[in-house]
Amino acid sequence: MFPGIVAVVVFAFTLSAPEFIYALSFNKSSAVKTIATGVPTELVRGDVFFWQSLQAAVIFFAVPIALIFNAFLDRFITGFTMGAVKG
Repeated sequence: MFPGIVAVVVFAFTLSAPEFIYALSFNKSSAVKTIATGVPTELVRGDVFFWQSLQAAVIFFAVPIALIFNAFLDRFITGFTMGAVKG
């Protein structure tokens, strides 16, 4: 049961990525923006990119996600292939 839950969580996370467009278009104030919409809109001003802050934000949020994904990779693959095995 747990591998199936892990697979569902990964799919839900992957499919929620298009919600970025909705959050970007409806939230104009910096105080109510989430991190996903605040980082690109606050750290990019026209043609000026604040590269150090952008890279720090990427590392700060990508590394924990990668570590969690790698920790549950075997269970994710088990959940993925559970429906293909008959027996």
